[in-house]
Amino acid sequence: MRHWLLTLSLLMLGAPLAYGQQQYSEAACILLQQQIERFSHQPRLSTYQDSKRQFAKHCQNPLPAPNHDLVLTNIPAKPSVLNNSSPTAATKPVAVLPAKPVVASKSVVATPADAMNKVLGSAVKMLAIPFGFLLAILLAKVILIKLFRISGASIKGALAERQLRRVLQRELPIGYHHYSNLVLPTAHADFTEIDHLVLSPFGIFVIEVKNYKGWIFGGEKQPQWTVQNFRSKHSFQNPLHQNYKHTEAVKHLLELSPATSNEQVHSVVAFSLRAEFKTRMPANVIFIELIGDYLQQFTEPCFSDEQLRQFAARLNMAADSRKVLSKLHMQQFDA
Repeated sequence: MRHWLLTLSLLMLGAPLAYGQQQYSEAACILLQQQIERFSHQPRLSTYQDSKRQFAKHCQNPLPAPNHDLVLTNIPAKPSVLNNSSPTAATKPVAVLPAKPVVASKSVVATPADAMNKVLGSAVKMLAIPFGFLLAILLAKVILIKLFRISGASIKGALAERQLRRVLQRELPIGYHHYSNLVLPTAHADFTEIDHLVLSPFGIFVIEVKNYKGWIFGGEKQPQWTVQNFRSKHSFQNPLHQNYKHTEAVKHLLELSPATSNEQVHSVVAFSLRAEFKTRMPANVIFIELIGDYLQQFTEPCFSDEQLRQFAARLNMAADSRKVLSKLHMQQFDA
């Protein structure tokens, strides 16, 4: 599945190249240059080599970065679609083939064996049609089941993230800035993707979304949690441990002090109501519908207006460079 997604993304990125060399935005080029400078002492790292190659190829004439205002959400409005009439293709002349001469057929005397073979041939043809149709249905069913199993988890995750986005848009006060699907560089020369991030005067909230259905068993310090749905049961990584890498990437990008960053950057895991906890939920594990109330419990200011502007500028830069950073993120799995 990972190779399929990589191939699709490469095809999408490669389509505009047929009309000219694609140029990245200024924000993407700045992040690439920072990656090159940060790991210049390790020239053999794939991250350094990929960043250097991308910079040389796509940053000769970078596109200016769009302006961002510090508003509730940075989700862009849907662009208007213009109906462009495509030119009609010229009609090709049709070649007229000469008629074949009629040849008089010889009379053939049919035998009982020939009649039997003709009957059997007709029966085989009649049976082949429904059999082939049934075989096509079975093959389609198998393919759909496999595709559903592969993409089912990602589809459910996308639905939960969409639900959380709507809750944040509806309940976040003015002055809170919302980002989704951010790809950030880490201090270990790789990349990580964050489901949702909320920037506010009272802290930065890094939110991991889960859409499991069934009973959930797990403690704050357990490395593996369990989900049980009727007789089906499987384990998954503790989402708090998974979100730790995300919070560390945010601290690295914003250059926050290790002494105070634990009180400024908060890890939050949001489950859909499809889940039912059979063990005690940690304080920072909540349901999606309650995320607004949870965030507004923090009322002690910890950032100045100037800090918020600086943080928003860096996060906007990462959001504008998402396509480039996502490509590097996928390449690290294939390295």
